[in-house]
Amino acid sequence: MRGKILITAFFFIFIISFVMFPIGFSQKMVTEEPRVIEIEAFQFGFEPSVIRVSVGEEIIFKARSTGVVHGLWIDGQDIDFALVMPQTAARSLDLPLYGETVIALLEPNKWVEVGPVSFDRTGKYKIRCSVGCGPLHPFMMGDIIVESNGNNYSFYGLGFLGLVTGVGTTTYLWRRKPNDEMLGISLKNEIDLLKIRWIGPLLKTMLQWRGIHFALILPNLFIFMIVLASAFLGNPMGALNFSIVLVWILWFTAVEFMILFLGRFWCTLCPIPAFGEWLSRRRLYGVHSLRKWFSLNREWPKPLSNMWIAALSFLGISLIVPWLVTRPIVTGLLFAVLIVSALVTHLIFKKRAFCLYLCPAGCYIGHHSTASLFAIRSRDKTVCDEHITKECIKGSPSGYGCPWKRYPGGLDDNIYCGQCFECLKSCPVDNMTLKLRMIGKDISKKVTGKADEAWMGFIRFVLAPTYFLVFFGSYFWIKDWGNMGTKFGANLPSIGLLTPTASGFNNWLLWVVMLSTIILVLFPAIFFAFSWVAKQAAGDKKIPIKQVFFALNHALTPYAMFLWISFGVVLITWDWLYPIMGFSNPMGWGWNLFGTGGIAWSPPLVPHLTPFIVSPLVFLGLGLAIHSTYNIGMNLFGEHQRAIRATSVMSILYILVALFFIWILMG
Repeated sequence: MRGKILITAFFFIFIISFVMFPIGFSQKMVTEEPRVIEIEAFQFGFEPSVIRVSVGEEIIFKARSTGVVHGLWIDGQDIDFALVMPQTAARSLDLPLYGETVIALLEPNKWVEVGPVSFDRTGKYKIRCSVGCGPLHPFMMGDIIVESNGNNYSFYGLGFLGLVTGVGTTTYLWRRKPNDEMLGISLKNEIDLLKIRWIGPLLKTMLQWRGIHFALILPNLFIFMIVLASAFLGNPMGALNFSIVLVWILWFTAVEFMILFLGRFWCTLCPIPAFGEWLSRRRLYGVHSLRKWFSLNREWPKPLSNMWIAALSFLGISLIVPWLVTRPIVTGLLFAVLIVSALVTHLIFKKRAFCLYLCPAGCYIGHHSTASLFAIRSRDKTVCDEHITKECIKGSPSGYGCPWKRYPGGLDDNIYCGQCFECLKSCPVDNMTLKLRMIGKDISKKVTGKADEAWMGFIRFVLAPTYFLVFFGSYFWIKDWGNMGTKFGANLPSIGLLTPTASGFNNWLLWVVMLSTIILVLFPAIFFAFSWVAKQAAGDKKIPIKQVFFALNHALTPYAMFLWISFGVVLITWDWLYPIMGFSNPMGWGWNLFGTGGIAWSPPLVPHLTPFIVSPLVFLGLGLAIHSTYNIGMNLFGEHQRAIRATSVMSILYILVALFFIWILMG
């Protein structure tokens, strides 16, 4: 009954978010004369970057370009006009006409006027560039904030729902005293996927087939080779290059959803370690003795047996994300380095040392997969413990011992399980299976932690809003600093165009220092302060603050996972056209293999509804973080009152984060 109440409450919050607040709750403003707003477009932004108008106010946009060819699109409005510089090349442009959409060319030294335009509800509307103008074209945006009587009611409404979610979840925990559950669903409930009628036996047969891993990797490897070819030799413009649109739109979004529903399934498909593993085993998928391995079989250094290298590598990659997601050569070099690193590591060290300790993607996927609905587990740990020969570790004629150097029979989280399914093949007592369970099953028992895992959590958590601001924000300086001020795309022949100016490089260094300080120092310090206050509120004097700090950090995992899923939703709905074009024209050379390579620019899908689609995901992450904190507190402090007091303190931080996201989306 309690679970139904909470789930019903969340359902109604989502419905209110999605249906009611897009309406606006505002009265139209009647104006006598349209207001003229001047906009200048440049690489890669608009000035002003934020425009505030009133509901119903008539606006005439007067716009021009101060550089190369640009377009200007306003979400929810039938307006798209090109702005060009007074250049001879600009006069020969053949720009299409979209229905009744207005297309205008700016004559030399003249402005373009379009309007009047009015907005009938409060909220935030995006101004976008609709003509390819350079590598950061997909991120060229400005904001129109529509208010009523000086208030953005849509922003206040979503913020209120976030506050209701946080306070409501905490109140529910205080009043109901739930035991071993998450958002009203028991954590003891699990579904054994291999025991489902018809589906289970088929799935089991497939996963125990020796060639399944190879069969899953092979097509992925083929696509990966196209990615590398296009990255090095394809069109230097990221939006027209298959490597960018596949990896940083489709793959990036798919991985976030994979983590939620399938744990580390990407690691099952990943082609990056394939060459090293095949060469070291001298097999594509067969099984043989370790003595025949083409490898030095060394032990990985114990001081490096943690997440630090992978976590800091992920942070380092994120510090050049404007280059990474817009310059094909940078993506190509990144994957080339990863492939070579995996190959060398396999030839020197035992098993999957690269995946365990070096891979930046595997690091964050593993960290978030502790909040996944999916897991490989033993059916009965007692059976595993009593089984002496331990084929799941040592290997058998039907399967290798765990390449991730774990004891499958004792797994209690997904962090270091790469889901290679070798334990399902090698187990002679049929005790390994696939389980579907509620989010938080692994997290609720976390009463300790390690610094490397905690800082991996901080890195991912803080980078979520950072990526939102870089990809979808209107603040040009954030993008420009990360972009080092460069304005050209690049593949291998044109790699020299990436050379930044001295001022661009200096700004990037400021960006690195600023972002690294926030991620590695400032936010951990804030979290530590809240953890200390939570410990004091709990009235506990025995448990070290270090343990409380590391334990409570695990509650950020489901929160961060849903923040990144939110990012993926916005990414795919706003940039959906680029992958469709990319599959028809993978090298960006004008091909049209599937008839979609020449599609003209098209606006994002329901952009004005994006905040109301994404906000429920943020609220769900907020509720999961609060409930996870309570579960951890119960196991840490051992008493409801202490746990709920600590949870109440931490929920303040979580709610503030949710409100910050609502501000990014709507404010």
